[in-house]
Amino acid sequence: MFVKYDFSSGKEGLHVLILGGVHGNEVAGSIAQREIIKKIENSELILKSGKVTFIPVVNEPAFNADARFVDINLNRVVCFHQNPKNNEEKIANQLIKEIDNCDIMLDLHSTHCEGDVEFGFIDYPTEKNQELLSLIPVENALAGWPEIYAKNETIADCCTERYAYLHNKSGITVECGYHKSPKAIEVALESILNVLAYYKIVDLPIMKKRKQNIIKLDSFIIKKSDGKLSRDYKHLSEIKKGEVLAYYDNGEKIVAGFDGYMIIPNHNANIGDEWFYLGYR
Repeated sequence: MFVKYDFSSGKEGLHVLILGGVHGNEVAGSIAQREIIKKIENSELILKSGKVTFIPVVNEPAFNADARFVDINLNRVVCFHQNPKNNEEKIANQLIKEIDNCDIMLDLHSTHCEGDVEFGFIDYPTEKNQELLSLIPVENALAGWPEIYAKNETIADCCTERYAYLHNKSGITVECGYHKSPKAIEVALESILNVLAYYKIVDLPIMKKRKQNIIKLDSFIIKKSDGKLSRDYKHLSEIKKGEVLAYYDNGEKIVAGFDGYMIIPNHNANIGDEWFYLGYR
């Protein structure tokens, strides 16, 4: 259901898996992968150990529709489905086989709002995952995703990072910035090349490691009826305790309970979607 590109050095080493287009409208990681695939195919980039698998577009039906997903959010159902009922569950059954076969997974995503800054997710801060995060060109990383989902039964936490962690793989997610921003493609390119260089897959200089600021996720809001955010929030916009964050058309308000940050606001969220997250440093 998706097209993958396998490249092997013919020598011992690690197996890196690069994912893009888990959400079909998040194209930066897909574009970056295709640039690097072309360089490898043209022998402009040489593998020196191990192997790498690229999947530029995991959810091709959603990609072709320029949509986040077709039936359900793929990054909430990455597990084995005995009787897959829809497009995303079928893809998940194929995707988990690829994660099973790798040592290191890099999952490239992008965000909804023009002007959003790039950041990383580190759902499971193992030593290996922290090392992997340090190779990514971002200043901030979010932690605490599994904990906030454990408090809420509305949405299951079956993402690529969780599956990788449960199966003893090193894996993180990079949100490269706004979907259509050229900078997001640059972030995706640098992330891929840094990871391949650090783990000695390709013969490139290793970039200096970074230390990210960690922002702890506190909660998330599901949009339950028609409404709108109170202002043009971007990802990591600062919020103040008592600030009205959103209004429902029926007059109900959502108010910040602490000083912190607006996380991944989706101004175009549909009813039942994740509308925004809140976090603090």
